[in-house]
Amino acid sequence: MPIKKALAFSAVINLFFLALCLIFGDLKFGAIDDYFMAARLTGAFGTEYNPHLIFVNAVYGYALLPLYHLFPTIGWYYIGEMFSVFLSFTVIGYVLLQRCGERWGIILATLFTAMFASDFYLVVQFTQCASILSAAGMLLFAYGVVSKNKAEDCCASQRRACNDTLKQFFLTLSKMRPYLPFILGVFLMLWGSVMRWQAFLMGMPFFCLGMFFILKECWRRKCQVIVGLAVLFSAAFAMHHWDRNLYKAPEFAEFIKFQGPRVTFGDNGNYNQNAVYEDAEELGLSGKDYHILTQWTFYDTKIFSADSLKRYSDIVSAYRDKNIPEQIPRNLLNSLGHSLNTPVFWTWFILCLLVYATRPKKFLYLWASLVLILGLMAYLLDMGRLVYRVESGFWLYAAVLAVPLFGKFKREIPHQLVYITLFAIVAINLYSYATSGKMVRDPNSGQERTLAIEDSTNYKQVFDYIDSQPHKMFLLSMNAFMRFSHHRNPPYLAEPIGIYRNTVSFGYWTPYLPEVTEALADYGITNPIKDVVHDNVIVLNEPHLADFLQRHYYDSVAVDTLKSIGEMTFFKYRLVTKQEDKE
Repeated sequence: MPIKKALAFSAVINLFFLALCLIFGDLKFGAIDDYFMAARLTGAFGTEYNPHLIFVNAVYGYALLPLYHLFPTIGWYYIGEMFSVFLSFTVIGYVLLQRCGERWGIILATLFTAMFASDFYLVVQFTQCASILSAAGMLLFAYGVVSKNKAEDCCASQRRACNDTLKQFFLTLSKMRPYLPFILGVFLMLWGSVMRWQAFLMGMPFFCLGMFFILKECWRRKCQVIVGLAVLFSAAFAMHHWDRNLYKAPEFAEFIKFQGPRVTFGDNGNYNQNAVYEDAEELGLSGKDYHILTQWTFYDTKIFSADSLKRYSDIVSAYRDKNIPEQIPRNLLNSLGHSLNTPVFWTWFILCLLVYATRPKKFLYLWASLVLILGLMAYLLDMGRLVYRVESGFWLYAAVLAVPLFGKFKREIPHQLVYITLFAIVAINLYSYATSGKMVRDPNSGQERTLAIEDSTNYKQVFDYIDSQPHKMFLLSMNAFMRFSHHRNPPYLAEPIGIYRNTVSFGYWTPYLPEVTEALADYGITNPIKDVVHDNVIVLNEPHLADFLQRHYYDSVAVDTLKSIGEMTFFKYRLVTKQEDKE
C-alpha cells in the first residue's frame, strides 16, 4: 500500500476518534501529577518557567519552553501529550495498513484505535503517553526489520520535472526509505523514555520477545538493528542520567530526602497501620503524629523533617502485607479476570489469533507474551503497585508486537463487508460517546467513572477569595489542593506564572520544592504547620491541627472559621491569650 495513502487513512481514523473525544468527552488530565507538573513548567509555583518536571524528564520541559515563550496562554504540556498519543496511534494504524493490506488493515486500524482511544485521549497522562510512544516506536522498529523496503531511485519523469534541488531531495529520501522505520522508531522510544522512564523499561521485555520471534530477519538487517539499538540505549540512559543529576543540586536536597517517606505513607497502603501505630508508641514516637502522616499532612520542617519521617517509615517495612506464594496463582487469576473486562486484553487476543491464522509457526508468541505479562503482574502484585495504567501498558506492548509476526492475508474481504464493518464500528462508537462520553476507566482501578469530582463548591468564589488577598499565604489540605486541579484552567490553557505562589499544600509531592520554600520565606514562613498561627496565614480544609500544635509548640491554640464556600472552609489558627484561657 502506498505510504501516503496508508498515512492518510491512519490519520483520518485517528482524527475521527480524537474528534469524538473532544466533542463528547471531558478534557482533563488523567493524573493530577500531570496537572501540577504542567503548572510547575509554567511557573505557577514561582516567578518564572521551570522545566524540571520531577516525574517527566526535563528534556520535555526544555522542548516546550520556546512554545510557552511564543504563546504563553496555551497549555503546551497537555497539547504535547495529546499529540504524542495521536502520533503513536497514527504510526500503529500505518503499520497495520502496511502489514495487512488496505481492506484488512483499515478494519484492524479502526478497531485498534476504537479499543484504546478513550483510555488514552480522555485519560491522557504521562505514564500512558510513555507506554503508547514506546509501543509505537517498538512496532515501527520491528516493522523496519520485517519490511521489504529497498532504496529506490526517482523515476526518469521525476528527474525531468524536478529542478536539481528537488531531485536531490527525492533521491536522498528514496535512499533513506529503508532506514526511516528505524530512525522514527528510535525517536518514538526515546520520547517514551522521556515521558516515564519506568514505563519505557517495562516495555523492554516485550521488545526483546518480539525481536526474538523475528531473529532471522534481524540478522538480515543486522547493521540497522545494531546501530539503532546502540543509539536508543546510549541516548536513553544519557538523558535519564542527565535528568537525575539535575536533582542532586543543593536546593533539591530536602525535597529528595522527603520523597521516600512520602511514598511510604502516601502511595503504599499495603501494610498493617494498627501495628505500626502501636510500635511507634512503644518506641517513644507519637501514634497521633503517625496518624497525621497517613492523612498526607507532612509539611512540618521540624517534627516531620525527612530524618524524623524515616523513623516512622522504617517501622512500616516490618508490617508490609506479605504475598504468600500459595496465593499468587489466585491473585493472578483475579487480575486476569479483571483484564477480561477491558478492551486491551481482547485487542491482544485478536491480534494473536491473526498471527495464528496467517503464520501458525509464530503462534507460540501468544503463550510467551502471556507468560511475560503474568510474570510482570505477579512482580507488581508482590509490591502492591499493580494499577490499571501499568497493566494496560503490558497488554498494549504485547498486542502491537504481534503485528510484525503477521503472515500474508490470503483471503480478501469483499468491499461491501469492509463498508458494513466500518459503519458498525463508527455507529457503535458514536452512540457510546454520545451517551457516556464522560465515562472513562480509572487509571488506578480500571473501573469506569467520571474524571470530574462532583461537589457543591463554587470554585470561582474560592479562587476569587484567595486571589483577592495576595498578601496572605493559604495553606491547604492535600485533598483541597488536588481538587483545585479540576477547577482552575482547563488543561489546554496554561496556568499563569505565580498563580499558586500563595497556595501551598501540607501534603502531596510539592513540599520542599525550591520555589515553594522560597515563596514561603517571602511570606515569613519557615515551618508551615508551626506557622499557621501567623497573622498572614489562612488554612483551608484542615481544622485538626490544634492538638498537634499544642503538643509540640504552643500552650493553647484556637481555630476560627473565616468563610465557607460549599465544601471549602477557610480557618484562622491563633494563639489563645491567658485572659481568653481563663474565660
